[in-house]
Amino acid sequence: MSAARYETGLGAGMSPPSPQRRLSGGMCRKYRVPLDYSQGLAGGNIIVTVKRSRPATESDGQLWMMQGGPGGPSHPLLGMISVLGKVSYALDHRGTGWSTVLDCPKVRKQPGKLPWGNSWMKWVGLGNVSTETVDACLTEISQDIGAPKHFTAANAARDLASVIMAIQAETGSTADVGIHGFSYGTVWARRFLELQGHEFPVIVSHVGIDGVCSGDYDFGQYALAANRAGQRLLDEYCDADCRGKLGAPATGSVALWFGEAVKEIDKAIGLDGLGGGFCGKYLWERFAKSSSLSGWTAKASVKEALGAIGYLDVTGGSSSMKTFVALVLTLRRCVRDTSATTIPSDFWAVVDLIDGGVRHAEDYFASYPADFSAVLHHVVSFGDMWKGPPELHAWGLEDARHGSCSLASWRDFFDEHVFWAPDFVTLMSRYQDVFNKYGYRENSALVHSNGHPWSNVTVLVTNGDLDGQTPLRSARATFEAVPTCKAKVELPTGGHCVSSAWCLRKVVNAFYRSPVACPSGSAAPATSSDLGQALEDFDSGGCSAGKISWWTGLLPVNTCGQEHSSSGCDKSFGSAGGGDHGVCSVCFSKCVRLLEKASVPNSRCVCAAEAARCGARGNCTEGGLAFCSQEASNAGCDHRFCQQQELVVA
Repeated sequence: MSAARYETGLGAGMSPPSPQRRLSGGMCRKYRVPLDYSQGLAGGNIIVTVKRSRPATESDGQLWMMQGGPGGPSHPLLGMISVLGKVSYALDHRGTGWSTVLDCPKVRKQPGKLPWGNSWMKWVGLGNVSTETVDACLTEISQDIGAPKHFTAANAARDLASVIMAIQAETGSTADVGIHGFSYGTVWARRFLELQGHEFPVIVSHVGIDGVCSGDYDFGQYALAANRAGQRLLDEYCDADCRGKLGAPATGSVALWFGEAVKEIDKAIGLDGLGGGFCGKYLWERFAKSSSLSGWTAKASVKEALGAIGYLDVTGGSSSMKTFVALVLTLRRCVRDTSATTIPSDFWAVVDLIDGGVRHAEDYFASYPADFSAVLHHVVSFGDMWKGPPELHAWGLEDARHGSCSLASWRDFFDEHVFWAPDFVTLMSRYQDVFNKYGYRENSALVHSNGHPWSNVTVLVTNGDLDGQTPLRSARATFEAVPTCKAKVELPTGGHCVSSAWCLRKVVNAFYRSPVACPSGSAAPATSSDLGQALEDFDSGGCSAGKISWWTGLLPVNTCGQEHSSSGCDKSFGSAGGGDHGVCSVCFSKCVRLLEKASVPNSRCVCAAEAARCGARGNCTEGGLAFCSQEASNAGCDHRFCQQQELVVA
């Protein structure tokens, strides 16, 4: 296979689909590579872009960062891992970033009908985009760029190999080359391992894979992976003290108990969003009702909307996962209070977290094709990483049938057992046929391969045990299957992609700076090697003894809901006159804003009553009642809200 052709410009007569970017002097290059390697450049070509950390010399090795997604560009990862004596490089996968982007700007300009604006064609689910629109998008790509079926992980591996060889030829360097894949980048790296020594020479001696997609992992398992991380958090890291703070039973599975809390919330609010009091109404109006339209859930469902928030918190690691637990448990307590006129004290903190979850969900769609290509995501997902509804028995689920589920049986299982994710299986299944029409299905042997037993290749496998996107079981399966010199590090309490964490820094540096660390005939690094010593240090250090501290089980009541607190509606913060300023007026304004978001009838009257409750509790009595009376009058409310304090005293 020939090396890629370095382009000083984009080439005469070629209008690049990727946007023009201002590239820093000498640190970025564009290479022209074949669209289809079986046809060569004469059969059509695309551009891939490389960014490097510094100019290279003959003695420098190479270390390549390979991004995940699929659909994310690699160049933002440059410098994430820095090793002495190696120049860091990042190649944007064909189809995204500064490379030729899989995008359909003409179709994408068509207006969408989403609650968050024109956010369609973004990430998993594609919003409310019809299969006809996706078909039109892929037709545009086929006509203007090239057949989507050529945007594969295997071709991306060929791109990387050709660029590596081009740089070696230019610099004259024969120094060591390493590649480091994150998440889907581990699929990309595994394709490289499969092709190396067959289609191109053995040019890479060190392969790091972090947040591992094993040969049997696919996106049908995505919801299960997030759910397994949530279960592990609660059943492995919630001790007796944690159980007490959560109010969980002293024995039994905390994860199962937590799932029952989600079911209780779902039942209380109902399919129409009319139950659950103020908290239930807020969750429904703010997110659950529109979650399907926005592309986050397969149907408008409280349980699934909570699962979407839970999934986003799983991506943030153990701290945000604990916050989700607190949200669910506090929300359960809040929906039990179904008063039509009295706002529960939990309301204020619950809605703050619901709003935060919605903002996070919106941010996931607030990207552009050059930052993240949803089209590439789905082309590769259906091509390399999709088998339909998952095979459940392999996940240790005793009540599950052998073999893959039907979509209907998966949905039944999801409704009963999955609480930390939306229904990604149903979301993706909608587009399976149209992507299969334009995309590809990778050769099964290539999908499951983990390389060849080259004596001069070492593989480092790293994974967090709370990884909710590429579960620990995938890393373990891949490690067992790798036929070369290999090492593995599991980081307790670690989330998705952990190799850049300070706990692993010594291991990663020793891995890339050392020659092959395994004695002849052995797949394990010698304990006397730098890598072997770094692995021993990790095992004996504090990083291998993970523990999670639970600061609380339920959300603290915030200022607008405090019963007796100097930080609540205290008179020192209010105004003794008309009550135009201070905490009472701030709470009233916030109350009205939140209840109007939740479409609560007579929201100003309800909030005036809340101001009266504040005064009746003995806090800012004069200012609070004066403020209440004025607001009640302005809203046409019954003045008894303010005059008869005993009616509203808890």
